[in-house]
Formats: sequence, C-alpha cells, structure tokens
Amino acid sequence: MKHIIENKLFAVINAIPNPIIVISCDKLQSVNSAFLEFFDVQFIEEFNNVHDCLAKLFVENNNSFTLSNVPKSQYWTDYLFIHPEVNRIVSIINSDNQMIDFELTIKKIENESEYIIVFNDITQFISEKNEYKYFAYHDHLTKIYNRQIFDELFLKEIENKKRYNDPFSILLLDIDYFKKVNDNYGHYIGDLTLIVLTKLINKDLRINDIFARWGGEEFIILLPRTEIDIAYTKAQEIRALVESHVDKELPSITISIGVTEVNDFDTTKTCLERVDKALYLAKVKRNDVVKVI
Repeated sequence: MKHIIENKLFAVINAIPNPIIVISCDKLQSVNSAFLEFFDVQFIEEFNNVHDCLAKLFVENNNSFTLSNVPKSQYWTDYLFIHPEVNRIVSIINSDNQMIDFELTIKKIENESEYIIVFNDITQFISEKNEYKYFAYHDHLTKIYNRQIFDELFLKEIENKKRYNDPFSILLLDIDYFKKVNDNYGHYIGDLTLIVLTKLINKDLRINDIFARWGGEEFIILLPRTEIDIAYTKAQEIRALVESHVDKELPSITISIGVTEVNDFDTTKTCLERVDKALYLAKVKRNDVVKVI
C-alpha cells in the first residue's frame, strides 16, 4: 500500500510543470521531470556528474540570490531556510540559453537533513514588472529619464554629498524658440527634434551622468563628481554640439544652459531655484551658458 501511495505521489510531482528537487548537503537526492527537462538531462546522475552544486548555476541578475550571498561555512539550502528575509529569487540559464527567473519555495523534511525546493517560474512577472518600471521612470517620447525618477536620484545625490562630500553639478537646458519649431513645422517635426536632441546629448555624456526630460523643451543633467568649472566647460561643449549639428530633415536649433554646483547646505529646492535662475539669465542672450554659484 505504501509503495502504491509513493508511486502516485511521484506521478503527481512529475506532472507539476515547475522544477522540484529534494536536496541534502547541497547534493541532489531526487528531482522531477520538469527539472530534467529544464537542464536537458535524462537522469539525476547525469546532472550530478557534471554539477557538484546546483547553486553554482545561479547567475547574478537584478539582485537575485547567488552563492556569493552565502558564508563559505554554510550550505546554501541551510542559509535560505534559516534566513526567510533573504531574497529567494534565482536566475538560471536553461538548455536553450534562456535566462529564467524562479522564486524558491523551500521546506525542510521533518527529522531529516533534506529540503524540498519548488522552483516557481516568475520570468513573465519579472519581465512585466521591469517593463512597468521602465515606463514609469522614462519619458515616453525621448526614452530618457522623466522628472519623477530624476527627483529620486537627485535626492540620493544630495544625501551622498552630505555623507561623502563628493562634488556634483546640475545643468538645466532649454531649446531656444522651440515654439516656433512647432508653429512653423508642426508637432511631428517638433517631437522628432526632441528625440534627435536627446540622442545627440546622450552620446556626449558619461555613463553615470543622469539625463532627464524636465518638461516640454527643458532638460536637466546631473553630473556626479563634477565641480562647477568642469560642468561649465561640459555645458559649453553640449551647447556647441547642438548648434553645429546638421540634419537636412530638421530645423537647426540652439539651446541655452544654466549651470550650478550643489553646495553643502543645499536642498533640492534651493539648488533647482539657483540653476533655474542661471537658465533664465542664459536665455536673455539665447544660445548661451550661465553659471550661478
């Protein structure tokens, strides 16, 4: 009778589409069909002969769990079980070279050193979540950061400034006479002009610079570890780059830029007020750069 029940239970486990394992001391004891299919092996022995530890196949992906999280003196299964607060999302590359995200459910077998672990496929959920996050933080037209995420990143830089005293500067730029572009050429050309402008500027920025659409034809750039004189030089470089850019299908444009460096006593409000004043002064002449300390 016990044998019949065990066979039925094994059949049920094999019917589950998610990989399921029984593991002890980092060594696989039993796996279901979904696990074998995922790794394109026929038997558990075939897998164990090639891989001495399943967790070595967990790859770093958006702060997912990997062996690097585990003290060398501990088995990864023990660590996960006694630390329920730890992120239990793992990423594994399957036999088709696809990255699959799993959320682990781990249960200890009573009076045993074994664990049952279910790998719940959440790849679609993670993908949709990342897509939602992308659209929440990026301007739909230019695909650079929007004001919402810039505000968050700016606040973090202010806090880092107070903690580490690293200099950083802000550029606020505006397209000169942009209303005339829309009035004379239409909003389609106006939108295309914004897209080309952001691509042009983006190529001239460092990877850690933060570039966002501030609103309409205004854009803002945060330059980490940059003092005001260097920021001013960069602003002049960007201004000249835009002025000299030629696109036969688009009208020529110029930009005005305000520059300021964040000081030790600044808040986001005081800094933005100062750089806005600098931009206002730059727009008096148009195609100009003004710095305000």
